[in-house]
Amino acid sequence: MTDCQETIRDLYQYLDRELTMEEVCEVQAHLNRCPSCYELERFESGVIKLVRRDCSSEKAPAHLRERLLSVPRS
Repeated sequence: MTDCQETIRDLYQYLDRELTMEEVCEVQAHLNRCPSCYELERFESGVIKLVRRDCSSEKAPAHLRERLLSVPRS
């Protein structure tokens, strides 16, 4: 059983679809029984949709993209 603290810790990975199927099921089960966490998930999901809608049309300048791609990854 997942509690609020664990659900909130995993919420952004859940919204970004980065959890395993088992973890997704745990988060969803908690959201179905916890109105507070459900409201937080709805709010954060709305923010993500808004950012995608309003910020996806602009692209970074070519020189910035090249600079970011040239940074060594750890």
